[in-house]
Amino acid sequence: MDFIKKIKTTVKVRDTADSSLNSYYPGKPLKGFFAGRAVLLILFLLVTFNAWSVETSAVTGGQTEPGQKAAARPLVIKAGRILTMAGPALENGMILVENRLIKAVGRELFIPEGAEIIDEPEGWVLPGLIDAHSSLGLTDETGRSENEELSEPNVAQLSVVDGFYPFDKRIAQARAAGIAAALITPGRRSVIGGQMAVVRLQGRTVEEMVMLAPAGIKFSIGEGPKQAFGEKGRLPSTRMGNVYVIRQALLEAREYADKLAKYEKERAEAAKAKKKSDEIQQPKKDLKLEALAKVIRGEIPAFIECYRMDDIGAALRLVDEFGLRAVLVGCAEGYLLAEEIARRKIPVIVGPMSIGPKRTETEKVEISNAARLHTAGVKVVLQSEVQYGLGNLEELPLVAALAVRGGLPEEEALKAITINAAEVLGVADRIGSIAPGKEARLVIFSGHPLDYRTRVKHVF
Repeated sequence: MDFIKKIKTTVKVRDTADSSLNSYYPGKPLKGFFAGRAVLLILFLLVTFNAWSVETSAVTGGQTEPGQKAAARPLVIKAGRILTMAGPALENGMILVENRLIKAVGRELFIPEGAEIIDEPEGWVLPGLIDAHSSLGLTDETGRSENEELSEPNVAQLSVVDGFYPFDKRIAQARAAGIAAALITPGRRSVIGGQMAVVRLQGRTVEEMVMLAPAGIKFSIGEGPKQAFGEKGRLPSTRMGNVYVIRQALLEAREYADKLAKYEKERAEAAKAKKKSDEIQQPKKDLKLEALAKVIRGEIPAFIECYRMDDIGAALRLVDEFGLRAVLVGCAEGYLLAEEIARRKIPVIVGPMSIGPKRTETEKVEISNAARLHTAGVKVVLQSEVQYGLGNLEELPLVAALAVRGGLPEEEALKAITINAAEVLGVADRIGSIAPGKEARLVIFSGHPLDYRTRVKHVF
């Protein structure tokens, strides 16, 4: 502060003595005038840089989240139990974080000089949780949902990235509850709802937050599209209509993909033979078919929302017919076809588990659904049930606890909201487990994560 006062005094003296505009005449440079203001400018830049570089933290309800500019200072977390999700639990372990990445995990680690140390002897550390099916950020500035485009049943050309609102207040709420990332997805009423994205729940711009886009394309089979379009007297108004729309779209996409492949092959052959390729006609660009062609080629997965046994069966037939990389979403009666799902190595993002009001599609849901799918060999991911009006994003650990009550092993329930989710969503190289080189998106719980009494103490 004394340094700043001294500069201010110097500036005041020089400005008064040398910079009077009355002393200016053509040919005389304003040395004092500009010198005084130059010092002011330097002072402003110094103060601004200092404010930018100071480590900050936001405290909400007893939870601490370090500011984005705190990355330069090493961080050491000591905790009674670290669940890495990459191996056995680590008792009384340590995590070293440098430049926002996990540097090391172990019991006796070298602590760099000047490192910030957080010691939670009773705490449980997990990788940041992942919600695998969310409409976060798909709202306008008033909070009104914008997660569905219902002008036609197939809007594969749309991307949630183009409608994502980083300042949705629910994002901060979810982050404070330990959720580090989410799959942002269109709603359930379009047959083909558009392209999905995996986002970090931290940042001020879409570019900062998006981890993977497109992460897949959303398909929906069941009551949602029937209600949305059947009430308007439009196709589809039946389950048969739902499947027809998907099949027709995929057939057209396969034809489009074949034309693109042929075009690329002919260009490559022409280049090899050193011939002109001007006469080789490129297929007319079609954004809708281009998006679906990625699904046909297996470049991105088809996330198929389906609940009843008949809808799940229809999804499996489409998978077989087109050789899709698929993920089933919801799958309330999945336990009835668990072996068939497992045989095709299709992961399942399990939806409602006997909590809240029943719909036609969830009348036969069983709390043992996730457990029975896992027993059959299906990779299980759990989601919060906010899209169904049955719960909140903050309740994701309780959803996992409910699955344990239904018979899912505890370790698998924790994997289902961390590493399994990361693998299914295609971002396991960056998040989902605590391992060197991965992003340091961590959460410290006051006790066992699946205990309803446990609180989130720190979010990184």
